[in-house]
Amino acid sequence: MKVESLKESVYEISDKNKRARIIGTENIIKQAMETNAIQQLLNIWSLPGLVDVPVGLPDIHPGYGFPIGSVAAFDADSGIVLPGGVGYDINCGVSLLSTGISLKVFLEKRKEFMDEVFKRVPVGMARSRFKPSLDDLNEIVETGLKWAYGEGLCDEHDMRVTQDSGSMYAAERQNISENAMNRGMNYLGTLGSGNHFMEIQNASDIYNEDMAQDYLIFRDMVYIMVHTGSRGLGHQVATDYMEEVENICHDENVPDRQLKYVPVKSQTGERYISAMNGAANYGFVNRQIIINSIRDSLRSIYGREFVLEDSYLVCSISHNIARFERVVSNGGMVNALVHRKGATSAFGPSRATGHFSGKGDPVLIPGSMGTRSFILTGQDGNENISISSSSHGAGRLLSRKRSRDEISSSDVYRNLMNKNILALSPSEYALSEESPESYKDIDEVIIASERSTIAKKVASLIPIGVIKG
Repeated sequence: MKVESLKESVYEISDKNKRARIIGTENIIKQAMETNAIQQLLNIWSLPGLVDVPVGLPDIHPGYGFPIGSVAAFDADSGIVLPGGVGYDINCGVSLLSTGISLKVFLEKRKEFMDEVFKRVPVGMARSRFKPSLDDLNEIVETGLKWAYGEGLCDEHDMRVTQDSGSMYAAERQNISENAMNRGMNYLGTLGSGNHFMEIQNASDIYNEDMAQDYLIFRDMVYIMVHTGSRGLGHQVATDYMEEVENICHDENVPDRQLKYVPVKSQTGERYISAMNGAANYGFVNRQIIINSIRDSLRSIYGREFVLEDSYLVCSISHNIARFERVVSNGGMVNALVHRKGATSAFGPSRATGHFSGKGDPVLIPGSMGTRSFILTGQDGNENISISSSSHGAGRLLSRKRSRDEISSSDVYRNLMNKNILALSPSEYALSEESPESYKDIDEVIIASERSTIAKKVASLIPIGVIKG
């Protein structure tokens, strides 16, 4: 395997006839080499219809077929789509809400607020208290936040700052199985388990005052980050189509069955894209209902000190999705289906659209409970480096099993308390599985992102409270 430096923090990796690009510090590259993530990334090169080399981001680690923290683009007409390139947690993503409350005022009732949110938002395996009708659920998967707006669960600003306005195109209920719909019926507005979380954060450092103003980030204001996705509905959509694609893909050159694919223009390909978009719409609504529950909790605990007009959604972005975009290929621009798995779009000012046109996409990179999270902004020119993409987090360093075996939840809880971070979780394993030691150094991820010029720091957020599933 050959590793060649292309520019600072950007490397090309080749193995015989396979090629890939990876972004990271020397230490991040070394960590990735010690796993099968690099081989998974190189395997993508074997797939037909690529319009650029597959890219590994600084948070890269092994996943199902595609490594998590990677992006690949396939020709929109003659290329392919593969469910393994999106994963099981379709539209797992992050929403960032300003509370409109200063740190000093917030801390006076922090415990009461966290207890209130913990009561209002089901976590772990708990089911939703929100019971949509079948007609509601059908509309949710087809229209996303348009349904939520009609129900008074979001406002126009919420929609403007949500990726794709929270409504993915061509999402048709008929392409989603009854099993998936049934699994989605009981989990709207729920956080789930694993790496999903709600984190209360203080905007501690501002690195770019102008961009912070554009994103409405203010020092010593309290923000709440929500990380979850399409829950059981999205998982079942992925399961259904992975099984179908595996049965009909007979390409003997595919190096891993988890990379089985179908043509974009095939009947199965079009049905999967439609169903994936429906699951993404469900994910947008799921996070929005949680945001609405948080707003209710703020009103309940802080009363008149909480001014609704000062609480606004900064953005809501997806980490696991395939989208049609214009990408660079052989010096020109082509239409492509961009698969991002554990990655987020990071269009620079000249290519960002909608609310962030002329500003650049906001990039949210969560830390790991006890560490800082970062807000960055996408940079022009990154279309030639990372297919206009950025990391979605720190990236796992230890497996969940190894974390449970080696790290005590009680030690994690005590260490968080020593940092003045309150933690709530219904699971004795959640804190050990998601401990800071289980993840890469977030500062290294940010350094690689900046040095490679794919994204630039705007602000950092320090955790003061965390709720894990």
